[in-house]
Amino acid sequence: MNKFLQIYYKFYKKLLQEIIEFFTFVRKYLDKLNLMKKLLLLLLFTGSFVGFSNNLKAQVREPGSISQKADDGVLVAYPNPAKDFLIVKAKDSALKIKSVTFYSILGTQVANYSVNMNSGEINIEKLKPGKYLIRYILSDNTQKVTQIVKQ
Repeated sequence: MNKFLQIYYKFYKKLLQEIIEFFTFVRKYLDKLNLMKKLLLLLLFTGSFVGFSNNLKAQVREPGSISQKADDGVLVAYPNPAKDFLIVKAKDSALKIKSVTFYSILGTQVANYSVNMNSGEINIEKLKPGKYLIRYILSDNTQKVTQIVKQ
């Protein structure tokens, strides 16, 4: 009878260990599921926050960390890539930008703006997304060409 009790004890001990492992697995799964719910809520909150904050970004007039400046040593144009507006600024404060002309990458003139200031903001909402060459003429009749990207 003693041997029977030993086998019985081993069997139930093994069964108890498997039950504990099962519930440990279930608890870990539920913890992961709970973590996934929290991550999903965090992503939804972040996405909605970013969506609502886009209106605030439209007021920013300096280039962000992602955007670059088109800088040829004489003129700076930013943000690049640009969406609705482009700021052009002559590096020499004594010079004015007379005009800025936009050309498609194929060389077709698509827009021309008179600036007549050291710096100015150009509305480019009507331009189609793509790469453009911009030719600008300064008050000392210097002409330069640089490239920008319209989103």
